Amino acid sequence: MKKFFKTFFGIIASLCACLVLFTLIVYAVNRSQTNKEIELLKENGYYNPVSVGGYSINVAEFGNENGHTFVAMAGLGMGEFPVSARKMTEGIEEENLVVFVDRAGYGLSGDTQSNMTIEYIVEDYRRALKNAGIEPPYILMPHSIGGIYADYWSSLYPDEIEGIAFIDGTVLSENAFYGEPDGEVTFWDKAEAFAYSLGYGRFFLRRENEYLGGKYTKEEQLMADALNLMTMDSVAPVSESVMEAENAAKAIKSIVTDDIPKVYICSAYGFEEVEDLIEYNDWFNGRILKNKLKMSVRKTVYEGNEEYFDKLLAEFEKRRNDLVYPYAEKTGNCEVILLPGDHRIYQHKPVRCMRAVMKIISLVEENTPNEKNGG
Repeated sequence: MKKFFKTFFGIIASLCACLVLFTLIVYAVNRSQTNKEIELLKENGYYNPVSVGGYSINVAEFGNENGHTFVAMAGLGMGEFPVSARKMTEGIEEENLVVFVDRAGYGLSGDTQSNMTIEYIVEDYRRALKNAGIEPPYILMPHSIGGIYADYWSSLYPDEIEGIAFIDGTVLSENAFYGEPDGEVTFWDKAEAFAYSLGYGRFFLRRENEYLGGKYTKEEQLMADALNLMTMDSVAPVSESVMEAENAAKAIKSIVTDDIPKVYICSAYGFEEVEDLIEYNDWFNGRILKNKLKMSVRKTVYEGNEEYFDKLLAEFEKRRNDLVYPYAEKTGNCEVILLPGDHRIYQHKPVRCMRAVMKIISLVEENTPNEKNGG
C-alpha cells in the first residue's frame, strides 16, 4: 500500500511540476509577445496611459485639436474599440480631435477591484480627460452601453457636453431588459482573469473575441487582438457587466430632457427594406466564415421567404416605435438616423457611419456657437 501511495503522489508531483513549467513557458512567451504588441501600439499612437489615482486610464488622441473634441466611448468589453473604430473616425479626425478614453481594465488601461458603478465610470472618464489636459466641452460618441454613461454624464454635467452622437447606443427604457440586478464578481471570474494574465488568454482569444468585420490590415487585427487580450485579463469589465442592470436603472432615473444636440444612429433596429436585410446577411456571413463558424441564415434569405421578412421588419419597426423614438424624445433634441446594419456599424459601414456622426457638428454649431467653431 505504501508503494502505491508513493507512486501515486509521485505521479501527482510530476504532473504539478509539468504544469508549473508549462505555465512559466506560457507566461514568458506571453510577456515577450505583449511587449512587442505594446511597442506596435505606441508606434501607431494608441499608447497614452494617464493616472486617475491608483491606476491609469489610456487616452489615445487623434486628429486636429483646433476642431471639436469627440470623446469615443466603447461598448461593453470592446477593448479593441480604439483600433476597430478608426475606419470610421478617420474622416472626423481631419478637422476635429477624436479621443478614445478607455474604462478601467480595457486595453492598455489599468485594472481595479472597485465596483464599476455608473458614477465611478463617469468620474474616471472626467478625471482621465482632465489629467490628459483635454478640456471640455466635448461631443460624446458612445457605442452600445457607452450610451448609458453618456446619458448619465450629460445629466450631471451638462456644461461639459456640447453634443452626443450615439452609435447604436443602449436604449434607456423602463420596458427594456438589462440583465439580472445585484450581480457580483465571483471567485471564478477573478481566477479566470488571473489565468488569462499568465498568458492562457491567447489560447481562448477566439472564444471571447471574433476577427474584426471589415477591411482591416493584418497589423490592425494584431493590435485589436492585443487590446482584447489585455481586456480579458482584467476584473473591472466583469464588474461592469454584472452591474449593467443597476447602472441602467440609475441612468434612467437621472436622465434629463434637455436641449443638448444629439443624433442617435439606429442600426440593429434600423431595417426598413428587404434589400438591407440581404446586404447585412451577406456581410455577416462573411464575418462568420472568417471566424470559422457556421450559420444557416444565408439559406433562409435566398429562399425568398416574404412572410419571414415581413415579420422581421415589423419587429424592427415595433422596437423603434416602442424603444428608440420614445428614448430620443426623452433625452430631448435628438435626431434618429436609421442606418441598418450590424450593431458594430462603424465596422460594417464605416463611411456612412462617419457621415451620420458628422451631422452632430452642424447641430452643435447651430445650437451653441462658440470660439471653437467661430461663433
